[in-house]
Amino acid sequence: MAKKRSVKKKVEEESCNMYENHGSKIFLIKIASMAFILFLLTVWPWLNGVLLGVHWGIYLGIVILLMIVAMTKYYKKK
Repeated sequence: MAKKRSVKKKVEEESCNMYENHGSKIFLIKIASMAFILFLLTVWPWLNGVLLGVHWGIYLGIVILLMIVAMTKYYKKK
C-alpha cells in the first residue's frame, strides 16, 4: 500500500513540473503580438490614425476590465 501512495505522489509532482515554463512562453507571445501591432501601425497609415486617435482613457478602461476578468478566472480556479 505504501508504494502505491508514493508512486501517486511522484506522478503528481511530475505533472506540476511540466507547466513551469509556460509563463515565459506566454510572455513571448505577448511581446510578439505587441510588436506585430506596432508593425501594422507603421505600415498601414489608416490604422495608425484610428488607433492613435482614440482617447487614452478608453485603452485604460479596456486594460482594467481585462485584468479584472483574468483575476476572477484565476482566483475561481483556486
